[in-house]
Amino acid sequence: MAAAGEDLICQVQTLAQRAHELPPPGPCTQWHSAAVARVPDLAGQLVRAAVRADRQAGASWAQIGAGLGISAEAARSRFGRTRGSTAPVARSG
Repeated sequence: MAAAGEDLICQVQTLAQRAHELPPPGPCTQWHSAAVARVPDLAGQLVRAAVRADRQAGASWAQIGAGLGISAEAARSRFGRTRGSTAPVARSG
């Protein structure tokens, strides 16, 4: 999982460094900004997958929160799930 994150970072850094070298989009290509706009969503998917893997490996919410730079409660609130569910726990209030 860490390798996937490092690979994404390397790819984004490479694209950012070479942005001025990119040719203008042709009739069969998308605008560069449209492709780059997907990065936050892809990174979010990667974070969610990493959190699931960490929880399955036995990591506590405090450990996961520390890795994300947030509190244990914030990590649990954002990524916590009910047993057997694939959706975040809905919180009333």
